[in-house]
Amino acid sequence: MVTGKRLLMVLYTALSIGCLLPLYAADGVLLHRQRSFRNNVPPGNYSGIAWLGEDRYAVVSDKSDAEGFFVFSIAIDSINGDIQNVRNLGFVEYARDNRDIEGIALVPQRQMVVISGEADNRIRAYSVGGGAVDIDIPQAAVHSALPANGGLESLSYNAVTGRMWTCNETGPVRMAEYDTLFSIKGIYDYPLDAPLKEEAKAAHYAHGVSEICADDDGTLLVMEREFFVPKRKIGASVNCKLFRFSPSGGGKQLLGQWKSRLNLLKRNIANYEGMCFGPRLADGRRVVVMVADSQGQYKGVMKDWFRTAVIQ
Repeated sequence: MVTGKRLLMVLYTALSIGCLLPLYAADGVLLHRQRSFRNNVPPGNYSGIAWLGEDRYAVVSDKSDAEGFFVFSIAIDSINGDIQNVRNLGFVEYARDNRDIEGIALVPQRQMVVISGEADNRIRAYSVGGGAVDIDIPQAAVHSALPANGGLESLSYNAVTGRMWTCNETGPVRMAEYDTLFSIKGIYDYPLDAPLKEEAKAAHYAHGVSEICADDDGTLLVMEREFFVPKRKIGASVNCKLFRFSPSGGGKQLLGQWKSRLNLLKRNIANYEGMCFGPRLADGRRVVVMVADSQGQYKGVMKDWFRTAVIQ
């Protein structure tokens, strides 16, 4: 016979072990549990991330005092891909006002970063160490008149293909491909999934593409995010889906999905806006690093969450 006390011990042990185990998503993606590092990471509105090499990452905040990026050290287990620690190493500032910057990508061949802003829906280039680069990156015509908070949320560059990609957040979603000279190579329609919630019932709502990652084979990893806050706040949720999308073929494949919540029992709500490829593991698998926008750790409820996914 299992006593009440023994049952509680069994449940506690099971939950403790469960917290250490990764979550398996669909079709060959290993999704690790999200983690926060409040003592090492300042409260932010982190909206984009780019791998700079080794354990260093450039992270932009759409509410930073100036245009620029934080440098975070993100330690990742080389065997399983889980995050071990995150530390803030400082801020690289450019002498320009923050344009509601949302995306960042590294162009290693030129030792520069490109940053997209949602206020003007344009992409600017900067040297990694500081200072603007004299490159005019054209704006796609389909991105010239986007609604507020529905602009260029995503940005990615792939050094193998030499292609840069961006897209608007809300539907209809149009992806723009740029070549090595930053000329527009093509425009592609992206088929956004239907929402799961009703916007009319929300106090705050966002549904669309929050980030893309350009892969070596020309395909894109696409994160769709639906952020729903009811008028009473309790019951808020974020539903995220990770797809592989082929721009040339127009098809997409679901790799995994997860949901976070704010209710009486759970406070793990995480609004993921930044995503980039990180290092390869010892066995060759690729790590995807994600960061959430906590709105400055809003009212002590939201956290600056980080998590990784391993592409099998």
